[in-house]
Amino acid sequence: MKTGQKAPAPRQPAAKRITHVAELLPRARELVSRKAANMYEGFEVKKGQKVLIINEPSADQLVVEAFATASRERGATVDIIGLQGFGPLKDAAELLDNMFSNNWYPDWAWAAANEADIVLLTAFLKKPHTPIPPLPGNPKVENIEITSDLMLSEYLSFPVELRDAIDDVAWENMGHASQLRWTDLEGTDLTIHYKPQDWKKLIDRNTKGKGAPYPHGHLMFPAPVQDMNGVYVSSSITFGGPVPRTTLKVEGGRVVDVQGGGKFGDRLRTSFEKYKDLTGKSCPGPGINWITTMGLCTNPKAARSPFFEELSGSARIFAWTYAHRRSGVLHASIGEGKVTPNYKVIRHMDTFFNTLVTEKGTIAENGRLCALDDPRVREMAARFGDPDQLLQECWIPAVSGVNVP
Repeated sequence: MKTGQKAPAPRQPAAKRITHVAELLPRARELVSRKAANMYEGFEVKKGQKVLIINEPSADQLVVEAFATASRERGATVDIIGLQGFGPLKDAAELLDNMFSNNWYPDWAWAAANEADIVLLTAFLKKPHTPIPPLPGNPKVENIEITSDLMLSEYLSFPVELRDAIDDVAWENMGHASQLRWTDLEGTDLTIHYKPQDWKKLIDRNTKGKGAPYPHGHLMFPAPVQDMNGVYVSSSITFGGPVPRTTLKVEGGRVVDVQGGGKFGDRLRTSFEKYKDLTGKSCPGPGINWITTMGLCTNPKAARSPFFEELSGSARIFAWTYAHRRSGVLHASIGEGKVTPNYKVIRHMDTFFNTLVTEKGTIAENGRLCALDDPRVREMAARFGDPDQLLQECWIPAVSGVNVP
C-alpha cells in the first residue's frame, strides 16, 4: 500500500527515563496490593508470605528492586535468585524460542520456587506456554514483563471496569460468528469459517480456566480451525522484536509456505520440516505449522517502550512485547508441540492495522477497535474522565511501507 493510506500516523507517548527506584515505588505498592485480572497486573502480597524473584542481569533491575521493596513493606519475606540468561542478545530470531524452555532454569531454582507463596519471573520465561516441573507447594507464579518507563504508563492505571466494558461490546460482533474476514495493512488477508463446535470448545475452555466465556483484555477467536485460508503477514515477533516482513501462506488452517522473514523465516522453514510429525494436544493433525492462537487485545493505553533499541535480553523482550496488549492488535501463534519435557515450540506474531469483519459486524478497522467508539463505552468512560482522552490509543507503531516509508 502507499505510505499513509488508511493507516493512522505513528504516535508515541512521552516516556520518562527512570533513574531511581523511588520513582517506581508508588506504582509497585499499588501492584503488590491489588487483585489481578486477566492482562491486568496485581499480586496481592500479604504479611508473612514468602516472595521469590527469579532474576537475571538483562532484566530492568529498578523494577526488580521496586517489587522487592514494596513486597517487604507489606510484611513479606523476599528472596532473589540471580540467573545468567539472555544477556546481550538483541536479534529477535535468536531470542525467539528461549522463553518457551526452562532448560536454563536449574533444578534448585524450581526447588526454591516450590517453597515460596509467590514467584515473580523477571528472568524471562513465558509461563503460559512453557512446561515447568510440578510444584506441589502450589505457589502463584507470575511473569513481570515490564521496564521502568512502562511501569509508569497509563496502561497500568487504566480503569479495569472500562477495559471490561470495551471487551463486552467487542465480543458482540465476535462471539459465535460463522465467518471472519481478517485483513491488515501489511498484507494479511485471511478468510475463516467457524462451526458452532469451534466456539463451544473455546468458550468451555475459557469458562473452565478463566471463569468467563472470553478472557478480558485478550478476546479469543477459535484456533486452530481447518477452514482458514489466505496469507498472514507480519514483521513483529511478540516475544522477540522486529523481523523482516514475513509472508505465510495458509491453507486448511496451517502454514504451507514461508516467504521472507530473514533469519526468522529460515527458522520457521527449518523447524516446520524438522517437527512435521510432532503433535500438539490442540492441533487437528501433526506439525507445528498450525495457526493455534488468535487473540484480539483491547486496552488503548498499551505501548512499546521508546527505549527498546537500547536494551537487550529480557528487558528488550519486555519493552517490545507490552505493545501487543494494545486495542486493535491481533496476536496470533503458530505451532504447538512439546519437543522435550521442558520445551514447547510455539511462535507468536502481531499485526497492528487489522480490519476484522464478521457477519455480525465490524470489530476493528485499520487498527481501530470499533468498540472504543460505541456510545455505551463512551458513557462508561465519562465516569472516569474525558472519553476522548481515555479511549484514544496512546501509541501507534511506525511500520515500514504502511505509515512510514
